[in-house]
Amino acid sequence: MTQISSHTWDELSQLIDDSNIILLSTHINADGDGLGSEIAFYYYLKELGKDCRIINATGLPYNYAGIDPDKVVELYSDSCDNWLDSVDLTIVFDIGDHRRTGPIGEKVYTTSTVVSIDHHPPRDNHPFTLNIVDLNAPATGYMIWKYFQHIGMTDKNLELKIANGLYVSLVTDTGSFKYQSTTSDTHLMAAYLLDCGVDGYALQREIYEQRRIPQIKMLGDVIRHLKYSKSGKIVWVIITQEMKDANEAEDGDVDGFTEFVRAIESVEVAFMIQELQNRTYRINFRSSGNVIINDIAQSFGGGGHKFAAGARISDLSQDEIETKILHQLSEKIPGEVNGN
Repeated sequence: MTQISSHTWDELSQLIDDSNIILLSTHINADGDGLGSEIAFYYYLKELGKDCRIINATGLPYNYAGIDPDKVVELYSDSCDNWLDSVDLTIVFDIGDHRRTGPIGEKVYTTSTVVSIDHHPPRDNHPFTLNIVDLNAPATGYMIWKYFQHIGMTDKNLELKIANGLYVSLVTDTGSFKYQSTTSDTHLMAAYLLDCGVDGYALQREIYEQRRIPQIKMLGDVIRHLKYSKSGKIVWVIITQEMKDANEAEDGDVDGFTEFVRAIESVEVAFMIQELQNRTYRINFRSSGNVIINDIAQSFGGGGHKFAAGARISDLSQDEIETKILHQLSEKIPGEVNGN
């Protein structure tokens, strides 16, 4: 496991000490890692007496309400602007691409000191004063735990709200400890958090066992519309606005679908093309671990991990996106394209 140097963590501590008004944020359509990391860090900064807020470009998903009992995660609106103008320090978590903060970054990247804590490769020309990256970390929340170890916070049990955030970060970004990034230290972190009082069963049940009826209907539609390559090593689906409307589904209801279909026997790569508003498309890739796919996401201006990545596109049509992806996959898995 790559180690962040003590000097880097000390730099972060100094920036926090020198700041009074601190913004925390994560990427659009925040997941458990981004949310858990920022919530854990929020309560740490509050213990230091900092004026701190979490403001995200998109709202808190319903199945993560359990780690935000005080409703500290705010959705950005124009009413936030006066406070944002006064921010000394911005810390962003798990974003990969600095543009994925949406309007938040547009407001603060040029007016405050910006720190990124992440386990994704950064995009070039980022605005970060301090860019803390560990590509081998199983989750950004794991890096937060390492920082807390560095400053001595883990010498005793963490406050439960902090521990809950870190646990959700870890469990969601490791696929409940089944992804290749899971290490022995990952389990040691989980064990420590459970000793802090985390109810792992309750948190995972809330995240994974609260499927909305529209989401179940959408999953049925996805299964009916799956496309396969010749021998089934590539599987993909295109989710249109009409499909979502017919099922009264929201954009977030499709989260996890790519991982679900990747689990089909013999599938090496799964991808989803999701139509959003204003002729924008979201692409999501998942690999079984034998085929690297983040370079394909990068070709669309996105990024991510070697085996889990994505992008947003507004300058190509659905058909053009599909064709380009299949062409690139045909070079990685020869003879697979032109499925059903």
